[in-house]
Amino acid sequence: PLTRVKRGTFLLRQYLQPAVDERKKYILNIMKHNDFSSQATKVDNYLPSMIVFDLDDCLWSPEMHELPGMPSIPVYGSSNGNDKIVIGLKEPRYGDTVTLFDGARKVLHELATNSAYEGIQFATASSSLEPSYSYACLDAIEILPGLAMAGMMSCNQIGRTGKLSSNKRTHFQLIQSESGIPYNEMIFFDDCNWGDHCGQIEQEFGVVTQRTPRGLTWNDFQEAMQKYRDSVETLDNFQEAVQKYRDSVE
Repeated sequence: PLTRVKRGTFLLRQYLQPAVDERKKYILNIMKHNDFSSQATKVDNYLPSMIVFDLDDCLWSPEMHELPGMPSIPVYGSSNGNDKIVIGLKEPRYGDTVTLFDGARKVLHELATNSAYEGIQFATASSSLEPSYSYACLDAIEILPGLAMAGMMSCNQIGRTGKLSSNKRTHFQLIQSESGIPYNEMIFFDDCNWGDHCGQIEQEFGVVTQRTPRGLTWNDFQEAMQKYRDSVETLDNFQEAVQKYRDSVE
């Protein structure tokens, strides 16, 4: 019986080892790309310091390259009890209108009005083929009366020319450099319909990511926040284990 137990334990370890190795790799990648000694103490370690959003098919629709021209006509409507705010931006020739997904509007409204999130910075990382269209929408579409999306963002990296490419690694390097916020204190939302940007950014920098293939939803937001809390706990446990080992050999 003892032999069977030992063999069962051995087989269980073999079965679980790939997942353990993958988790170790993820944590070591976080340690590689982040300087923990220089981080400021946050009021709530279980909230990210920055949330980064993709735009096309994540926050709004249609995609910028699908528009026949620059959207420029404000479309007014009601939202979250506000009777008249700019809820979209219309292209004048054919009337195509850029509007937020319902879930995205709900999430942005929550982030703009709930004091629990007031210390979080927001940014955009988009490989838009028409960045001028994207900026026009950010400047026009409102979350609250007088508060356009652009007013919420502390950093925008939009496009795929110059220092930017279709690989969002370039966007995140600039966002991190500009903000000074460690990668492991970020959450990134991306639809990933044209490529696994979330997988690339998570593997490269240790950013907590959330795919939004049908546009950002409230459940996507909640799931990402839970992922972030779990990542903080995992990293805290890892650092605690490292410190205990160092103490034991000193």
